[in-house]
Amino acid sequence: MNELEGDTKQDSFGKFASQALRLTRKGSFEQLLCQHLVVSVASDPLTKVRLICEAAYMVPPDKLSLDLEQVETVYMVTMGFLNTNIQSEFIAMAWGFKPTQENYERFIKPWHANIPLCFISSCRAEIEEKRDRIGKAKSDAEEFFLFTVRLDLAPTSFQMLKSEFLRWSIPITMEIFEKLSRLIDPDLYREMLQILKPEARRE
Repeated sequence: MNELEGDTKQDSFGKFASQALRLTRKGSFEQLLCQHLVVSVASDPLTKVRLICEAAYMVPPDKLSLDLEQVETVYMVTMGFLNTNIQSEFIAMAWGFKPTQENYERFIKPWHANIPLCFISSCRAEIEEKRDRIGKAKSDAEEFFLFTVRLDLAPTSFQMLKSEFLRWSIPITMEIFEKLSRLIDPDLYREMLQILKPEARRE
């Protein structure tokens, strides 16, 4: 190895060591917060919402002006979608809250526009039975939970619900993202972006 190559490698190592040292000097809280935000950038929409909400939970309430009840609402519904088994032909939503009128008002009504849903049935008798149960629903809340939990939601209806929810929740979470990003040193964000998401940085 000639002297020029040695100097080049030494300079490269010195640059790497300098970047690593700056990164380790940042607090673990700031690093973890930054990691959540960076990973969320290239994630699918539901995972993006989950990561941003979890990042918001990390920040002490007095450090950030957020509607924590709204954050929890967005997070709970997001986890319901993420935890639902959509590989099966018969879909039952895995809501993390009880099917009550109060929870419908808080977790569902803000984003659901009562678009007609459909369910899957294996025979005509079962179809009639399910229609009869829906017809006897005493409220929008009862009908919604019948469709999404007890009557085997159709895959197309699942996608409709997810689209409805994302159309409502993405603007909220991106506003949260913007507020959280103010708590992070821009240099740390760039360094973490290079480490975790080099493909996103190139794009």
